[in-house]
Amino acid sequence: MAPKVFLTGANGFVASHILAQLIENKYEVVASVRSPAKAEEVLALHPSYKTAALSFTYIADIATPGAFDDVFKSTEPGFDYVFHTASPVNFSVKDAQKELIDPAVQGTIGIIESAHKLGGKTLKRFVLLGSAVAVLNSFEDMSKAGKPYTEADWNPVTADYAISHNDMVAAYNVAKILAERAAWAFVETAKPGFDLVVINPDIIIGPMLQAVNSAKAVNETNTFAVYSFFNGTNKKIEEVAFPFYHFVDVRDVARAHVLALEKPAAGGKRNLLVAGLITPQLVANLIRKNFPELRERVAEGTPEQTLPKGVQPTGWDTSRNFEVFGPDWRYIGLEESLVDTVKSILELEKQWK
Repeated sequence: MAPKVFLTGANGFVASHILAQLIENKYEVVASVRSPAKAEEVLALHPSYKTAALSFTYIADIATPGAFDDVFKSTEPGFDYVFHTASPVNFSVKDAQKELIDPAVQGTIGIIESAHKLGGKTLKRFVLLGSAVAVLNSFEDMSKAGKPYTEADWNPVTADYAISHNDMVAAYNVAKILAERAAWAFVETAKPGFDLVVINPDIIIGPMLQAVNSAKAVNETNTFAVYSFFNGTNKKIEEVAFPFYHFVDVRDVARAHVLALEKPAAGGKRNLLVAGLITPQLVANLIRKNFPELRERVAEGTPEQTLPKGVQPTGWDTSRNFEVFGPDWRYIGLEESLVDTVKSILELEKQWK
């Protein structure tokens, strides 16, 4: 009998790739989305899913108390694994507390409590999509590289700082920090029958499998790290700043989630996912190199100056990847990831016109 997985936020950027890989690997999946219309959207985009071991459940607001109770109650004999990916990623909100921090934290606490209370004896592992922003230092001195970050590090930024400075990037960081800390604290105190794994990726880019019905619907990270270079936003490369300067491809993030399900070494650990450097100039260079037809849309900048002036970002120790995922673990490189992302966006642009 195939292992049964509950996947939240299944129509999101990362979760769409997780869903595809779960189906490919013959897992039985119960996927949560906000409404039946969202489920139909997924099936319309991926008709082959109609014959897969896939069903949907509908959760309009993950922050509602008990939002996940019914799906655990109605699943017999129970789930083997849970993936929690549903969390807001939006740097343009007006109320950081209500729109970013509270949903992330309450959603995580709600589902892990439901899993403990109602998950029965079958549930072995809870995998949380965290973020490298819960690890890095929001106050990092970018003028010099520091000691490489490891899974032992925690970002010191606070909600008070983010809100008082109206800093939505910091608020997103806080949301991911507090949600992850809440999950670890729950496991420590409640001692549930399952263990916790957290996946901590940096900027995620890559081709999109989710519904993207307009340019505005391109996910946040693909927008600022890729699409903004040829949609008319970034007209001067030297004026572009990224909040962070390392990336990972969405397919690697999904692969790490699926591998983490049954790898004993993953249990009870955070897992940094960082493939390499990404900077505005590197993005411009690679798009102009691989897509000559876009050169008029992509500013040239200063091709030989790949790091922004005054920026020497701290690196990452990703040695745990090989311990957890095996010696054959490899990352998709920046050029391949960017090329596939741009191709994905260009195909979508044809549909929008």
